[in-house]
Amino acid sequence: MAMRPEVILLILVALLAFLAAVLVMATMASRFKQRELQHQERMAALEKGVALPPLSEFSRQPAPFNPRALLLRGLLWLFTGIAITIALACIIATGQHQEPAWVRVNEANHARAEGASPAEILQIMNDQHSDGPNAGIALIGLIPIGVGLAYLISWRSARGA
Repeated sequence: MAMRPEVILLILVALLAFLAAVLVMATMASRFKQRELQHQERMAALEKGVALPPLSEFSRQPAPFNPRALLLRGLLWLFTGIAITIALACIIATGQHQEPAWVRVNEANHARAEGASPAEILQIMNDQHSDGPNAGIALIGLIPIGVGLAYLISWRSARGA
């Protein structure tokens, strides 16, 4: 039995969310381990009476404000949104497919068992196309596009100031 495009899309989104969660958890675990090792190093230095080593990454001062960072963020968000919109539009365009004959026969038999008229059964047998995902799903890409445009507007106003 062929999987429906909605199910495939749902599985891909769930897989992507799972991989993102695993990446975030791995990053957090790595940072925790680094801080734990740094703490142990400092405690050992205190016990021995040795001068404390400098705090490496935790004592860093944040970089001064740079308007070019807004440009980079804006472009990243904008093009990510465009890519998402195009990808979803392609999924929608390829989601229109022809149903196999055995699927139509199964649907017609099910409709006959439910008491469908011969005209309805004939319509089921002649309907050869299945709808793909809703075209409105491609509008999800407008969210990162909006964020990217907001960054670009901020960059433009910071540059002009």
